[in-house]
Amino acid sequence: MADEALINDLAGAAQAIGAFTHEDAFRSLIDAFRAGDRDSFRRLLEERKLVERCELVCEWIRSKECVLLCLELCGPPTDIELPDPREFAAALVRITQDEELVERLAATVEHRDGDGFRALLAELKLERFCHLICHWVCTVRTRLLCRVVCSPEPQRPVYLAEELTALGAVLGRLLENEKAFAQAVKAAESGNCELMRQILVRNDLDQNCTVICEWFCSWRCVRICFTLCRPFPIETTDNPLREAFDFAQAVSKLADNRSALGRLADAVASGDEAAYAGLVDELGLARFCTQLCHWICSFHCRLLCQCVCTPVLRPWFTHIGHFDIYADIDPGTGLTNKGLSYSGLSSNGGPGFGFFDCLELRGFCPVASPIDGTAMKYRFLIAGTNAPITGSRVCNADAGTRLISWPENLAGVAGAVNVPTFQSISIEGSPVPDPVPPAPGAPWQGPSRHVIVPDAQGWIVVDPDSISGGFTTLVGYDTGVDVPGGDPSGGIVAGDPIPAANQKDGADLGIIFEATRVVGSGPIADFSNSLAKVHINNWDAIRALTIQQFLVGPLLGCTPISTALDLNYTTDHELMADWSLSVTSFSSSAPGTVVSGSGPRGASAHQHIDTSTWNPCSYVVSLVTRTSRTTGLFDDVALTTQITFCIGVGG
Repeated sequence: MADEALINDLAGAAQAIGAFTHEDAFRSLIDAFRAGDRDSFRRLLEERKLVERCELVCEWIRSKECVLLCLELCGPPTDIELPDPREFAAALVRITQDEELVERLAATVEHRDGDGFRALLAELKLERFCHLICHWVCTVRTRLLCRVVCSPEPQRPVYLAEELTALGAVLGRLLENEKAFAQAVKAAESGNCELMRQILVRNDLDQNCTVICEWFCSWRCVRICFTLCRPFPIETTDNPLREAFDFAQAVSKLADNRSALGRLADAVASGDEAAYAGLVDELGLARFCTQLCHWICSFHCRLLCQCVCTPVLRPWFTHIGHFDIYADIDPGTGLTNKGLSYSGLSSNGGPGFGFFDCLELRGFCPVASPIDGTAMKYRFLIAGTNAPITGSRVCNADAGTRLISWPENLAGVAGAVNVPTFQSISIEGSPVPDPVPPAPGAPWQGPSRHVIVPDAQGWIVVDPDSISGGFTTLVGYDTGVDVPGGDPSGGIVAGDPIPAANQKDGADLGIIFEATRVVGSGPIADFSNSLAKVHINNWDAIRALTIQQFLVGPLLGCTPISTALDLNYTTDHELMADWSLSVTSFSSSAPGTVVSGSGPRGASAHQHIDTSTWNPCSYVVSLVTRTSRTTGLFDDVALTTQITFCIGVGG
């Protein structure tokens, strides 16, 4: 028996359209729909308390409108109009990817221009696709109209030619994958929701799921309704709106006949010609055979596409720390393109910041595969070398929490009964033994962390007991393994220019994410995306500082500061944010900031300061550098090199 939801929708639509018992009101409803007149359409529904059934009414009108329109533009269908679906898809891609052709196609359908429509198909030698092309274009157009007339708020119109162009591009992507296309055809023919979803997800087409399902449904309904209604002559009418009104009244009588609706739905879904013909004769609906079939088929497709296109949480690499890998990182430079307001980002992490140290790679990988519900695993690779992030490349990352069975806490003593207990999950580069539960009667202690270590190929199996249904923090990546850093100041003489050998730059990396099923996956991962470029720099900033007076004289390092202070300083970093040289003291004689600057790189110079009028006191010389680097969670902090000196009484 047909699904109850389908029968409910059919009965609800039949009852709602039957409320238009007067032909003038029915004609006004159709006119408002065709014109996209939201206010008039909703007013007519409100008068009959049917606003909440707007989508059902609109779906009924869509199915009827496309039958009428395509009979008007193409005439009765013939056997030659059931070509291979791949040929049909290729014909649509050909038209929709040509700006002039798609504009003509949209215009002839919108204006019900039969001569122009047939001339276009004749020009392209596509006459045998007439009903298929007409029905698909009409399906798209009426979907756009339903979006307008059923919306609680006014909607910006979507132009048909633009929509057809976009949908043709999506269809072209599916057509390129011959195997996936053939599998999708089989799934559409059988109405197999799960199989269709798996095919689209596996081929990275699920984001366009609705329009792909819509295309297959349009093709299937034309094919199946032509087949089912071959025994019944199809006649054109001089008064299509009157014919539509008569069909509405005939359909309304089925609203309370759920058994008949269920049997009709079963016959259409299975393509049972004998059963359908028998029911049409029994119900006295032979005159409306084609529109009845399209109505039922369109409602079946409506539920099928809702099932196929149920949002799924697919695996995806999305962030480094707080930074979205596509929205917040410049693809040309690998640097951040904006600042973000998070507590750990003391300098907002941008714009123009590179990355350093341990990066928390975030996104989502579910416990169960969207393809078949089996266990999932994922990994990260370094682009170019395909080196996996495993072993020394892994820095500790908190991957969430799981539920385990653990001895009950009885006032600080371990009980004999185990209860569900939370345990932290950590992804690390080296194994750590799982905690041993305390024996009954021993002092109670909670479980320490459960450590997951990527295997030699970098694969991390998602813990099936994760309370969030998957991992959102995917791994910690120690960038220093691939882009080493350290202190580049060896041999630097403060005040002298930086030797080229000491000017250390970072490097650009690409990061690839792959996710697949633990069992049953092929050599190519089920899911993958990547960050093409991220700039890494793990070098420290150079802060070389000396007081020249301390470098000469018999009291080396302790030469008194009397009338002058001579400072030598050198700073450098590829991603220098800013630097400053200052002299501070409790005494008001100290000048504070002496000189400062900002990146890129730094500066080197000798700074002479007259101290002849300074008060006797202790003073601090500080050279401060701050780089434009972030881990995505924390920004690099300002670092300081300091030297103290005193001015005594009488110098």
